[in-house]
Amino acid sequence: MPMVKFAMNGILPVLTGVLLMGCSQLAARMDYSASDETDTRRQKDPACETGADPDQNVKLDLIRKLMDSGKLYAALAHLEETRSTSPQSIYLRAEILRQTNREEKAAELYRSLLDGCMAGKGHHGLGLIAGKENKASEAVYYLQKAEAELPTDARVRNDLGYALMLDGQLDPARDEFLTALELKGNDPLAAANMVLLLAIMGKEQEMQAFASYMNIDPETVTQLRKQAEKIKASAENSDKQSTAAPP
Repeated sequence: MPMVKFAMNGILPVLTGVLLMGCSQLAARMDYSASDETDTRRQKDPACETGADPDQNVKLDLIRKLMDSGKLYAALAHLEETRSTSPQSIYLRAEILRQTNREEKAAELYRSLLDGCMAGKGHHGLGLIAGKENKASEAVYYLQKAEAELPTDARVRNDLGYALMLDGQLDPARDEFLTALELKGNDPLAAANMVLLLAIMGKEQEMQAFASYMNIDPETVTQLRKQAEKIKASAENSDKQSTAAPP
């Protein structure tokens, strides 16, 4: 998807005005905010840093850089070499395993974080795995848990909004996307997801105005409109199946 350019000043008032005018799918896009992983991984909980070994922190920073550059297998090799069992190390290992399609092992590590200082990151990871498995309601559950722990994390709010949208909870999804955009106004993925949401809601005028304001190119708008149609068709099929009489 092409990158989106933004006008930074006064973003939320304009968004609100646009939204009020006139009044996996899940597997493919649940981890859509990978471009924000650098910021997310470095938002460390101070409680997790108590008694941290400076040398280990240097090694973990190297591992993060390898992950940022897409060298996931090299990052895992260096992580194994540290033999660290710190929450940060467990989280990074889980992230690498999830991103290299070893979800079952990743889920075990995410669950091991749920009772500690990185519970929010653990719930977030489990939400992403549920999303990849097309389990929208389960993804919402875990991502709401993550949001409770990490309320100012734009990536969590964005992911929760997407899961809510695919679960048919459109108004709550809108609130999450708006929150993500206010927390991080230059987030192209939250902006693209807002366009997608407005297309699903059938708000063509609002969608066009918002896309124009955010400088989202016509090709991306066309792609998002097509995705919206697929999501709506999938939801309609699910409704028909749920209301069909048993044989």
